[in-house]
Amino acid sequence: MAWRMFRDGVGVVVKAYGAGLVVMLALLLSGTVSAQPAQYGEANAAGGPMPDVAILEEGARSQAAQLEQHIEEAAAVGHEIEEAQAGVEGAGVRMRQLDQRLGTLEGEIGQQRRNLAKSEARYKEQVRAAYRGDSVEGFVGFLESIVGAGRGGSALTPAQMHRALLSGRKSLEDFRGARQDLRNTVRQVEQKRGDYEKAVRDEKKRTAELRRREQRLERTVSRLSSNKARTDTRIQRLRKAERERIQRSRPATFSGSGWNPGSGGPVLRARELKIARDEIVARPAKPISKKQYKKLYQRSAKKYGFGKDWYILAAVGKVESDHGENMGPSSAGAMGPMQFLPSTWETAGVDGNGDGVANVMDPRDAIPAAARYLKAGGAPKNWYAALYSYNHADWYVKKVLGVAEGYRRLAKDDRVGPYA
Repeated sequence: MAWRMFRDGVGVVVKAYGAGLVVMLALLLSGTVSAQPAQYGEANAAGGPMPDVAILEEGARSQAAQLEQHIEEAAAVGHEIEEAQAGVEGAGVRMRQLDQRLGTLEGEIGQQRRNLAKSEARYKEQVRAAYRGDSVEGFVGFLESIVGAGRGGSALTPAQMHRALLSGRKSLEDFRGARQDLRNTVRQVEQKRGDYEKAVRDEKKRTAELRRREQRLERTVSRLSSNKARTDTRIQRLRKAERERIQRSRPATFSGSGWNPGSGGPVLRARELKIARDEIVARPAKPISKKQYKKLYQRSAKKYGFGKDWYILAAVGKVESDHGENMGPSSAGAMGPMQFLPSTWETAGVDGNGDGVANVMDPRDAIPAAARYLKAGGAPKNWYAALYSYNHADWYVKKVLGVAEGYRRLAKDDRVGPYA
């Protein structure tokens, strides 16, 4: 079932390649492609990842994580500062309200104090006068004014006069009690005001500490941003240098861009074909089925450490020769199912079937050789670098990744990818 999907998918990919490019470009623009030109440059001359770039990238990821963490912390501190300021403002409003209340209460106390003083003075003076005998009539009149008697009625009896004196004294005591209640209220308001003043001081102190913390975070964010920018710049320089180095190196195949072997066109082709005749084995091999091609892709990918990503190796075979349908030689002299340049095959050829020779035309040799070449170029860690080392052209990398993604989707394999 999987093989029928693979076989049928070959035709689907070829027929729908134009539409596939549109889809692939849309995925590229949306940022879903796993490898971009900017990600290139992690393969060294020995074929492994560049230590400097790998270390710098790890450092850049760590810096980015720290930067994000500190930015979030700074935002949280800013929110706390806003809350503290709101608390200070709210306490200030309440303090002003309490000041107004205190002013009103103090006015009421003052007025009661004056009224009480007048009543006490009048009461004492009249009582003294009565006891001295200076003005008995005045004293009686004073008592009658308290109890409301004597006006058009009978004179006060001694018992009534006694009750009137007691009542006047109680009124004075009530005056004093009311004044004390007001004073107690004032003390409570003053206590509340003191509490609010303390709250304001505490919030201002907290705000000051938060602002100092915010400033420290801003300095840290600035330092991390600067460090990350320098790291990114260094990574870009290393990537550019490595890209230029690989562009000067010999690719597995050639599409007319990047590599400069000294001359191109017919001269290059003639030289490559001469190497094919004189220096390597390039004789026709017995054709194999598409099912056998698939097994070779899977087995070779597994041998060189990217078994789950065999779709990419198959995509190279599809783009280069349509799985053996177009064995070349190409306009650059590349040949075989994986379209190796004969000059590259001299050092990159593999005897995959163990017959004692590395035949560039035999898929049992060429497919393992292509897998090894991709591994040396950075697979599976950096597929863009690996494919770019195979053919120094951005469009080629994107095309292979697009075909590989088509194969992966046809197989409904979510263990790997997406590639494009």
